[in-house]
Amino acid sequence: MLPRSRHRLDRAKWLEYARGAYAVPANPLPPRVRTRRPSDLLTKDYKVDKSTVEVKSKTSNGVAFTSTGNKSADGKPSGSLAAKYEFAGGITSEMTLNTGGSVEASLEGSPMKDLTVTLDCTRPAPPATGLLSAAKCTLDYKKESFTAKAAYDFYPGVLACAGSYVYDVFTLGCSADYSSTKAKLTKYGAACQFVQPDFSIIAKYGGAAGKPATYTGMYYHKVSSDMQIGAELAHTKGTDPSTDLKLAFGCMYKLDKDTTAKAKVDADGNLYTSYKQKLSPLATMTLAAQIDTTHVTENKHKFGMVLNVTP
Repeated sequence: MLPRSRHRLDRAKWLEYARGAYAVPANPLPPRVRTRRPSDLLTKDYKVDKSTVEVKSKTSNGVAFTSTGNKSADGKPSGSLAAKYEFAGGITSEMTLNTGGSVEASLEGSPMKDLTVTLDCTRPAPPATGLLSAAKCTLDYKKESFTAKAAYDFYPGVLACAGSYVYDVFTLGCSADYSSTKAKLTKYGAACQFVQPDFSIIAKYGGAAGKPATYTGMYYHKVSSDMQIGAELAHTKGTDPSTDLKLAFGCMYKLDKDTTAKAKVDADGNLYTSYKQKLSPLATMTLAAQIDTTHVTENKHKFGMVLNVTP
């Protein structure tokens, strides 16, 4: 049996996980338990059809800058510059300027123990009019075995609520979205995870108004200190399981302390691979590829590169 302290949740992910915002569910485990993150195994480091360079730096007065440049497969460039600063009292502010002209701002603080309040807003890019195009307030309450999160998006008028609870080796969570403009429930979901020292099993149910529900199961196994494997199975209610069953299987192998190789294959015949290496204490590079094995001779393959530099 695992000690209760090892079951602390990644609360920021639970809302997205239960709502089904990702094709592969996010993991409710704590960030520090990095070896048991199924979502990382099947989704992270597979960015294709785009090349990205990210540079992080920090000034002597504590301002952290993150500059990002992207180039898509069609040659279109884009980028952003973000500045982050922590004021006295634990209040953190962040502002991001995108090449499209939009500006994003965020303010985060903790008015009381275990409670975090986050305010986010976005100013639209020209020639759009209006002071803001998006604004959201998020309340996140965290305890050792229980969490609750509520977020209200002002412009669409959507209230999203989620909660999670840890009991022994089980983690349970549920969420719901309510639209004030439509006066009805628009999304709902529930998730459960069973955790053991070397493997974990996740089950998820998610649905939305006017759409069939989706059932998802995921299995993760840490074979050794160098190798991990995982699988995901998803089915949408009302469809034919013989033709519309989503299946993905992936593995990760640590070649050495600075190099990691990953591979994933899904039921659509797509093969994903990635190679991540720490080039120096300051730079890390990731190469990724997506191969359509059902049309090998056609030009449907995708490639990507990410370079992270942190002086």
